[in-house]
Amino acid sequence: MVIRIHLLDGTVQSFVQTDEKQVRRIWESVDPIRLFAQPRLVIAGIHFKAVFVCSEIVRIDFVQPDFTCWEFPGGYADVVELSEADFRKHAHLDEPELMPERERPTPVGDLLVSFAKLQFKQCPPVFLMVEFPVKLPAENQSLVRFLLSKTGFHMRLTGGGIGVLNLANLAGYTVYPGVAQIPADSWIAEPESKGSP
Repeated sequence: MVIRIHLLDGTVQSFVQTDEKQVRRIWESVDPIRLFAQPRLVIAGIHFKAVFVCSEIVRIDFVQPDFTCWEFPGGYADVVELSEADFRKHAHLDEPELMPERERPTPVGDLLVSFAKLQFKQCPPVFLMVEFPVKLPAENQSLVRFLLSKTGFHMRLTGGGIGVLNLANLAGYTVYPGVAQIPADSWIAEPESKGSP
């Protein structure tokens, strides 16, 4: 297993564990929602000890192809990280005429696929595909509430493995197409350039 720790300053540090027993012990100790609630994360090897302040971590990736993903919160069916190119392609950012409108009706219970760009402090954005069943209008803000919860949020990595994002370092996000219901105090405007995510 490879553990990649992405810090707010843009650096990434990687660690490897090949002992299956230790890999299992690490994996079973992870609770994605509470991972960053602890004050520090310690990784120790034969000749070193590395200590990370959890509030300075943007994400941790656990790269191991055969990991079973944890259940997603809020009834989400799947959350997968995408490359920026795949995000632009599937969200139709370069073909705005193909983009579904936010206010289009989707029957309750049907599966909706949205694409989200998450902006983190001082770091490159993270691009996601999110699948979830459409809920009643009063329940459709669950993604908003969760993304603003400042906890950990996990996703599948396209190359295999799981990434956990530290939502305490989330600066903002954009969802395509988004749900029809928006807060009453929303400002209505369009992007200046249709081609930029």
